[in-house]
Amino acid sequence: MNKSNNIKNTAIGAVVSGLLMFGCTVNNTNKRESLSDVLSQVHACNESIKIRSQQLTKLQITEACDTLVSIESRFHEIFNTKDKPVADDFNDVMRANVYHTRDEYVRYATDHFNMPTDNGGMYLEGYPDKKGNHAEFVAYERQGKIWNLRHEFVHYLDGRFNKYGDYCNGLHDDHAGPEFCASPNLAYPHVVWWAEGVGEYIAHGDNNQAAIKLAQQQVYQLSELFNTSSNTNTGSNRVYRWGYLAVRFMMEQQRAEVEAMLDTLRQGDWSGYQKLVTGWGTRFDNDFSIWLVELSK
Repeated sequence: MNKSNNIKNTAIGAVVSGLLMFGCTVNNTNKRESLSDVLSQVHACNESIKIRSQQLTKLQITEACDTLVSIESRFHEIFNTKDKPVADDFNDVMRANVYHTRDEYVRYATDHFNMPTDNGGMYLEGYPDKKGNHAEFVAYERQGKIWNLRHEFVHYLDGRFNKYGDYCNGLHDDHAGPEFCASPNLAYPHVVWWAEGVGEYIAHGDNNQAAIKLAQQQVYQLSELFNTSSNTNTGSNRVYRWGYLAVRFMMEQQRAEVEAMLDTLRQGDWSGYQKLVTGWGTRFDNDFSIWLVELSK
């Protein structure tokens, strides 16, 4: 889930670069526990990735760093970014903030990050045009892993290298917190199919069995998926699994069109994006249907 945070890190303690500290959190009901008290383990994977956690083990942190560095390399290779961010983007560091359990996440994350916790984790882009802004991924441990780590990290990369501006600057219909966008764009097509689909595509590669299984059902035409959004034309399967299928098809079968689309997104040319995608019309629907059949065999 890709969101921006309009509360500018007021509850966030300083990161100690490169330092890994293991300690326990003292539960004092008479004291409001700060973020730095709760997420007291701080580790830098590299210059652009930091992890703050509650109880991750050294092995879990090492594995998480390896995963993130690998995804970062894969993203830059796929999109040939040459490590050059879009204009006016100073989000040169992403911090992954990891609570030990979902209960701890629900208990603390709203206070620490001014965000809802009825979800599986959130990416908070903040204001990338402000120097000193920090991009934050907020999540929890589940089944011994950092839940949704791969997907949410791709939001950071996509926002920094593929999309101009912050979350509210983009095309969606979301007024919800933490950013409460004043006037999200109600006209279709939006960019939700791409944002969430590319998160799944980079995170899973060719191995997204849940999406591939859905491909057999032929529920959507590709042209419909371009109109996916946050509050209408939505739903987990449509947003994430069908978003993955739409992005994978376009990347594999219509890469030149994707590059033309990215040119508009990197400039924040939303009218240009809408004109381009609207111009695609139903041109790719039949090929998409055939591709789905082949994919699901």
